[in-house]
Amino acid sequence: HAACYAVVSYQTAYLKYYYPVEFMAALMTSVIDNSLKVSEYIRTCRNMNIPLLPPDINEGEWEFSAHEGSIRYGLSAIKSIGRNVIESITAEREAGGPYTSLKDFIERLSTKEVNKRTLENLILSGAMDGLPGNRRQKMLIYADLMDQKNREKKEHITGQMSLFDLMGEEERKDYEVRMPDVEEYEKAELLQFEKEVLGVYISGHPLEDDEKKWKNNITATAADFVVDPETGHAVAKDGSIAVIGGIITSKNLKITKNNQTMAFLTLEDLTGTIEIIVFPKDYENNRSMLEEEKRVFIRGRVT
Repeated sequence: HAACYAVVSYQTAYLKYYYPVEFMAALMTSVIDNSLKVSEYIRTCRNMNIPLLPPDINEGEWEFSAHEGSIRYGLSAIKSIGRNVIESITAEREAGGPYTSLKDFIERLSTKEVNKRTLENLILSGAMDGLPGNRRQKMLIYADLMDQKNREKKEHITGQMSLFDLMGEEERKDYEVRMPDVEEYEKAELLQFEKEVLGVYISGHPLEDDEKKWKNNITATAADFVVDPETGHAVAKDGSIAVIGGIITSKNLKITKNNQTMAFLTLEDLTGTIEIIVFPKDYENNRSMLEEEKRVFIRGRVT
């Protein structure tokens, strides 16, 4: 067993040193269903100066893949995108070439494979950023484009002709669904959408603008509470006092036997997430600050 372990360890070290992008891509693919681990490896990539690219319908694959010194996010990590859908997207791409527009994508794929929920998540994840238009513009027209395709399909099956069929090429252009003239979503909205459909932030992090302030006021990060499987210990020592900071991403309340309210919070910082237990007295004194999306510093005892 020891000899076998030594060989595996050497191969792993070799790949990590000589092929860091390929190594990290494979590592992230192995935990693609675990957003917490993916977030951890994203941070590792950034520390290694390996750029992370958003998923892409024209260049992405099912898994995380190496792409010109960067790592392309795997399409399968997008919520509501099954393997059969991804295979249909990549197969059509290989057969008919890259998708050129949102309309082109919708027309080339079956509505059974790509429904409105799937298309919405592809747009919000950034997987369609390579096509004309920003994410907000695409979100405003994708439903109309799909409805138009469904109507045309239905008319074709029944043999019906519409007024659209009788028009010339130039006249048809006047009735096509057009991109509305609107600005892109605000950065905070883009990041929130990415978090919802990918489980992680890709194009940035809400705390990046406050990173200096965050670093200057904490004594521990969320990553410091993760137990190392090899040593059985975390950087944050059990029983010590620590100051952490970040965004409250979830809050659950519980009523105690004494009819008092305590809270279970999830706090996210630039390194990961951590659970915080707030006992009744502290919750009562600070309840106005302990709400979802609030940015806070919290001092407490490590357990």
